[in-house]
Amino acid sequence: MDPRIRRRRVEVRREEGKRRFRVLIGVTAVTAVGCAGWVANGSALLDLDHMVVAGAVHTTVEEARFASGLRRGEPLSSIDQGGAARGVETLPWVLHASVVRRWPGTVRIAVEERRPVAVTAAGEGRTALVDGSGRVLDWVEEVPPGLAVLAGLPPAGPAGSMLAPEGVAALTVAVALPPELRARTAGVAPAEGGQGEVDIRLNPEGTVRLGRPEDLDHKFEAIRTVFAQVDLRNLAVLDVRRPDSPVLTRREAPVKVSTPRVG
Repeated sequence: MDPRIRRRRVEVRREEGKRRFRVLIGVTAVTAVGCAGWVANGSALLDLDHMVVAGAVHTTVEEARFASGLRRGEPLSSIDQGGAARGVETLPWVLHASVVRRWPGTVRIAVEERRPVAVTAAGEGRTALVDGSGRVLDWVEEVPPGLAVLAGLPPAGPAGSMLAPEGVAALTVAVALPPELRARTAGVAPAEGGQGEVDIRLNPEGTVRLGRPEDLDHKFEAIRTVFAQVDLRNLAVLDVRRPDSPVLTRREAPVKVSTPRVG
């Protein structure tokens, strides 16, 4: 056979082999992509099987799972992690939540809870715990020690609700009170007449008229100065709305009346 014809036949067979190989590679790739899609979206092996909740103390695991909106058996790849976290953050105690997928079938919900800083009266003779933003966290029967006391407010709403604006103004003052003043405070309340002013009700008697919750360090210093220098018996009102010129008024002192003996 002519050598040139032989070489040509060899080249043709090589080209046919290369074409068959390229077709095989293409089919394999398509099959692999299809399998991967089926595994990610249709395989029960990658469905949500476990929800782990971390950081929850006052929030129950069941509450966090339900609020996330996630349900066992849904494809892990379709989970809206941000939406699930926002759902958990609607719970009264939850300040921040994050939701992370962990393949093949687990979701981890991490919770950062709010911290109570004050108490106020609630319905049914109970007490409401309130955080620094004015959010009602829970109703309790026993008052935890060390928390600021809000007074003169309407009964607090249910867990998850917010204090009214006048309650938030009183809360701002209550949280900022120095320890030595808090020890002498029976409660912090909105002042009569409203307008965002705040009163500090003293124990055992008397009221500090603080005004709006502004320039608090200056006003607290004025209160400390008066307390250190003045006899506070029969105290009615200490007005420090102008902290450079505090004004103190007293209750009328009781008069002791002697009754003559008979016989």
